[in-house]
Amino acid sequence: MVAGDATNPLAPSMTHGAYDEGVRAAHWAREVGAQRVVVVGAGFAGLGAASALRDLGVSVTVLEARDRIGGRAHSVDLGGVAADAGGAWLQQGPTNSLRRLASTLGLHTVPTDFHAPLVAAPDGPVGDVGGALAAIAAAAARSAPDASLSEVLEHHLAGLTPPELRTARHAIDLDLDLENGGPHHRLSAHTVFVEPGVGVDDRWLPGGYRQLLDHLSIDVDVRLRHPVRRIEWGVSGVEVTTDGERFSADCCICTIPVWLLPEIELAPGLPAGHLDALAHITVGVVEKVILRFEERWWPVSPSGYLRWYDSPASWGEWLDLTDGVGVPMVAALIAGDAVRRHHHGRSDADVAAAAADALAAWAQAVG
Repeated sequence: MVAGDATNPLAPSMTHGAYDEGVRAAHWAREVGAQRVVVVGAGFAGLGAASALRDLGVSVTVLEARDRIGGRAHSVDLGGVAADAGGAWLQQGPTNSLRRLASTLGLHTVPTDFHAPLVAAPDGPVGDVGGALAAIAAAAARSAPDASLSEVLEHHLAGLTPPELRTARHAIDLDLDLENGGPHHRLSAHTVFVEPGVGVDDRWLPGGYRQLLDHLSIDVDVRLRHPVRRIEWGVSGVEVTTDGERFSADCCICTIPVWLLPEIELAPGLPAGHLDALAHITVGVVEKVILRFEERWWPVSPSGYLRWYDSPASWGEWLDLTDGVGVPMVAALIAGDAVRRHHHGRSDADVAAAAADALAAWAQAVG
């Protein structure tokens, strides 16, 4: 079975969506009578499956290619303070299973109001970005079923006045590109313009996601540095092969990102329709930078959230982590073409300096 955030229709691209799918897969394995299960991947989906199987009394082995657990969630140490270099927020609060787990474990969480950023642009008032996004969404809704986002934007932007065009560009940079991270011609015109559940009691963990990951991995057999090369299945069970070992099981739960599936040899293989779908799946480009300072020298956003509408786009979305972690710290996000312009090809020191310059420009504009 394939399980992960991409297979969850209610919480795609979210950590709790991945976790829920892992738990669902674990119960499927138990229902079909599996006594031995191999789980591929030690992210939230893999550890969700493994921890559920552990609790169900099923023997489980987790094979992880990296030298750590967590997958795209990765807590790092910045001078004794935990910071999440990957996923960080617990969103869709009322239905977030990881939020409930954090509460059960007594973990401290901090709210963020994503609806109330402190905003600024280098060339004057930002304008009605929400209205501009709604206008783009309305234009997309009128488009053909197979239209791309680039086709919609080309037609829509051509009819705007210069002030309207400026505001529309802001909406594209920080509401479309930052959420998708991919080229417009690869995106459907009928993409989700407002992510469901975001902004509903969103919280983050000052101690990092690793608190949840460490809990889920208790008493679980996790084999790090075990990249899976082949998965073969038949009436007698499943054989999972790494670089130097072979693991036999009644079934396998594969939780790696779906776009990486073609890198594993699957026997007897997937149906042609599945292979065709996988060939069309790509990923967006989003980078995250975490900066720690000696003092908080920038204006404080009451919501902890700020936006910088630079032109062309740079580090546009910022989260002020200072009050949660107890030291001056911010996290910045950059996506799409802005990554190529401001991130790729630079040293870590140069990236950090450029991000700090963007924060300083925002602070000056806010006044």
